[in-house]
Amino acid sequence: MNPIVVTPLLLLSAASHIISVESLAIPTSSSSTPILAPEVHPTHLTHVSKLVSSALGDIAEDDSTVFNRYASARTAVDDFQAVDDDDGTETATVTATAMEVVPSNELVYGELSVPVLATILDAVGVQDEDVFLDIGSGDGALVLGASLLYAPSNEEGGDKGSDDDSDGSIRRNNNNAIRKAWGVDIVPGLVDRAKVHAKNLERILSQAEEEQQHRQTINPLLGHNQSDVQFLLGDIHTPDDELRNVLQETTLAVCFATTWSAGNGHINNDDVSDKNDDNTRKTKTISTSLQGRKLPKLSKALSSKLAPGCRVVLIDGKLNERDGFSWQGDLRIQCPDTAPYSVATLYYKQ
Repeated sequence: MNPIVVTPLLLLSAASHIISVESLAIPTSSSSTPILAPEVHPTHLTHVSKLVSSALGDIAEDDSTVFNRYASARTAVDDFQAVDDDDGTETATVTATAMEVVPSNELVYGELSVPVLATILDAVGVQDEDVFLDIGSGDGALVLGASLLYAPSNEEGGDKGSDDDSDGSIRRNNNNAIRKAWGVDIVPGLVDRAKVHAKNLERILSQAEEEQQHRQTINPLLGHNQSDVQFLLGDIHTPDDELRNVLQETTLAVCFATTWSAGNGHINNDDVSDKNDDNTRKTKTISTSLQGRKLPKLSKALSSKLAPGCRVVLIDGKLNERDGFSWQGDLRIQCPDTAPYSVATLYYKQ
């Protein structure tokens, strides 16, 4: 068993949306202690949150912009989702990439905020050269946030002053601790939206670099230090070669499990028939597990595709330790989509 580094117990903080933390244990290499990125400075977090909100089209003074974006995202899901036949039976949608049947109760849109993501990542401990993956990335908010949260925004990568005259970014070197930030989603409309939002962020950062008057609010060096951002269309259960390579490279994965609102059971092979009489694809029936929000299908899929040493944070779901996942701790967080709170569980892939 690898040595364990335990993060300090975090206290109640409304600003970072923490309710409580039962200290998260971070496995480390037996040969050396990893270089952990400093926790995100509050001022830097505020800047990154504003950048991501601007890229998404959210306006702080107008809650309707967030509501409308959520509604549009959920419309993209509805367009992809299963519909009812005239006889009331459910049909399922098949992705163009994976040809995997998706039952409607596995497509529920939810979203975490950038401050909540920062809380989770700081509790887990971001390591230099981490490759971040958001499973079910939706509009791309967490991927865009992760790409900037640990990016240095001054030339030396060190602290340049107090909260009043600095963005608070503190790094041991000039490198962004998160080397790559990836997102994967099974809904084509959401992947398209996320790519647009990534382009928006790229444009905002570019403008900040060109217009020196933005230096006090958006440091232009953030654009230079942003992680590589990519969004992929795919099914985590049946990945193509590109997604399989991403999974193998991932060192820190996050998944908000609202997408599996009723659990995540195995396909019942007894009910599978590949073709109808007219040679069209038949619908597979899916059995789901409701006990303890267990996600056995996801657990097996990640177990076979993630590399040993990967840390997996699953919000409102459970992986199976028999699949090679070692439980490290739980973090209770506030999330409007799952009031009164959600639980982020950290696993270490053995």
